[in-house]
Amino acid sequence: MIIKVVLGCVISYLLGSIPFSFIVAKIVKGVDIRVVGEGNVGGRNVWHVVGKKYGVFAGFLDVLKGFSAYWVGHFLGLSPWWIWLCGFSVILGHCFPLFLKGRGGKGLAAALGYLVAMQPLVILASCFLIGAIYLPSRNFHLAVSIGMASIPILWWAVLKKPWGEIGLLVSLLLLMGLKRIIDEPYMKRIKQESGW
Repeated sequence: MIIKVVLGCVISYLLGSIPFSFIVAKIVKGVDIRVVGEGNVGGRNVWHVVGKKYGVFAGFLDVLKGFSAYWVGHFLGLSPWWIWLCGFSVILGHCFPLFLKGRGGKGLAAALGYLVAMQPLVILASCFLIGAIYLPSRNFHLAVSIGMASIPILWWAVLKKPWGEIGLLVSLLLLMGLKRIIDEPYMKRIKQESGW
């Protein structure tokens, strides 16, 4: 079992490390997405720097990474508790990718894909809430913050999951929040330099 857990984590990390946003931006516009726009290696930055359809495409591929990580654990026959490690691994890979020497995205899309594979209805409800807040306010960060905060509440209230699983979910979401704090000084500098 330990070998399968390690294998699942390694595969998931390597999946997360594939920098789709970097690749799309490089192929389409010849730019290093890490040093333009907001400096984030994610679909939203590709949207602003390269174009909307490319941003959606890059974001979809990042979601697919998280989705695939869940099924990696599932096909290896891991228990639901061990599959959570695949989720953490794919997000770590996205945030600190091997192929970009640790300069990755925030992990939101990869986390979304992983959680969609695990509990699609809860994530659909959260996405609906994000849209309901974003459309009138046009404040992306506020909408996403509230939407993400709603996930553990829905996980508990609707699914009646045990507190241990709620703790894993909160830890996963906090990991993304920590990555955002780590990236903030860098992204602020890139925004100033690029005039974004």
